[in-house]
Amino acid sequence: MAAIRSFTKQMFQVAAEKKLWMRILGFLEDEPMWLIRSREVTEHTDPKMLIISGFHGEEVAGPWAILKWLKTCDTEVFKKIDLSFIPIINPVGFRKGTRYRVFGERNNQGFCHPEGANACKAGEKRSLEGDIIFDNKDALLQLAKDGYLSLHEDALIREYYVYTFDKRRRGPMARGLLTVLSNHFKKPLDGLTTNGITEENLNEYPGEKGIMVRNGWVNHNKLHDGSFEDFLFHENIPRVAVSETPGMYKLRRRIDAGVDVIGKFIEISDRLRKRAG
Repeated sequence: MAAIRSFTKQMFQVAAEKKLWMRILGFLEDEPMWLIRSREVTEHTDPKMLIISGFHGEEVAGPWAILKWLKTCDTEVFKKIDLSFIPIINPVGFRKGTRYRVFGERNNQGFCHPEGANACKAGEKRSLEGDIIFDNKDALLQLAKDGYLSLHEDALIREYYVYTFDKRRRGPMARGLLTVLSNHFKKPLDGLTTNGITEENLNEYPGEKGIMVRNGWVNHNKLHDGSFEDFLFHENIPRVAVSETPGMYKLRRRIDAGVDVIGKFIEISDRLRKRAG
């Protein structure tokens, strides 16, 4: 309880100091899901990027990283880029220190698109958090028009990795984010799935395979897993990335890594947008 109250207080303070615009997207058990924007209006031609965190309540470094980035950023960036943040998707889980608001309810699922029909079978329905996101999808698609980043953590490992959507091999976004993470942590996850299973033992764990990580990178291009980032990619958002910091490091290091990931994501997204013309 104290953590989310402190977070919210600091969020309001930085919004007032840096003249950020805030609104509530919806409520979860009386806890608001906040959207923070660098601008109130969207009718302009400047690039727009959306950065979120806190899908999972126990992954606390992402929300604090967004808050620290907002506190320490040079506001000149707001004159060039329209930035939006949802610091805590799952405020109830954040308050309780639990992964989900409701035990076992996967809150980054059920964002369906035609190519991912198999991921939207029974049991993969949207959570209440997902419903709030989906109810605001048209606005969020506009805010993410030039890039989307989601900050996550893998609680039980000491390695880092990223997801991006690339056709064949890791592109500039994956390489850039991995380089940033390598400045904070010792090594990338390699040769294991996101569930910690080795390639040799995949057949021993039917239904629990997870996704194989190769030298810190997962190509999300063909996974069609019903996640929000999967949905955004299939809605033609050009740059979609997910960072996974290792939860077994100290919180301060994970927060600092998240701050640098945000900065690098903005830098690369803007550069690739200009290159694309």
